Amino acid sequence: MDKRKNWTCQQNELRLLLGARSHFEQAIHLFLQQHASVHGSQASGVHCWSLYDEVLAGLTDGQIKTVPRPGSNSIAWLLWHITRIEDLSINFLVLEQPQVLMSAREAWLARIGLVSPDVGASMDEIEVAELSARVNVPALKEYRDEVCRSTRRGVLHLQADQLKQVVTEAAIQQLRDEGSISRKGEWLAEYYTGRTKGFFLTRTATSHNFIHLNEAGRVRAKLLHA
Repeated sequence: MDKRKNWTCQQNELRLLLGARSHFEQAIHLFLQQHASVHGSQASGVHCWSLYDEVLAGLTDGQIKTVPRPGSNSIAWLLWHITRIEDLSINFLVLEQPQVLMSAREAWLARIGLVSPDVGASMDEIEVAELSARVNVPALKEYRDEVCRSTRRGVLHLQADQLKQVVTEAAIQQLRDEGSISRKGEWLAEYYTGRTKGFFLTRTATSHNFIHLNEAGRVRAKLLHA
């Protein structure tokens, strides 16, 4: 079976397992497997197929920062977006601990070359191009790797009952206040409101990564065949 199709089948199984309390340990094991496939194998420590490694293989930093055409996303922007989403949703909303970025906000932003923690929801093409031009790709990769490790450490301490807990509106408001979710991205805050912690394991930590890494793969193909 195609690796992407197999990942999707496994993801459907993960959703079913997370909904059944009696299969919690099996669900977490499968989550870690699915999660490893959307992150670098070195960061996850799992030697399996990695869509992330596949997409980035052989690309230069310049190619990763390239916006292939006006109105489209660079791979760099996509990596920033999915990493920020995972960081705030898993670390802050699910695990109730500081985001990786926020634990040393100024230091991380300076290294990555950016000035705002905005996840990028609803950025226009000018903002996408500006972020892509500014970003320090090696630092962005380091940030992504650290978010990967933080997620994997954190979920091992979750209890089955926690998956049914609804994230607090106060926590979502803090994401607005700190600038992680901008006014233009208010729809994202509304989308997260009322969601259970289990929801984020199957969406923002896995499926959301998978969807945008597939988009990055299409950008990669355009860059290599330009």
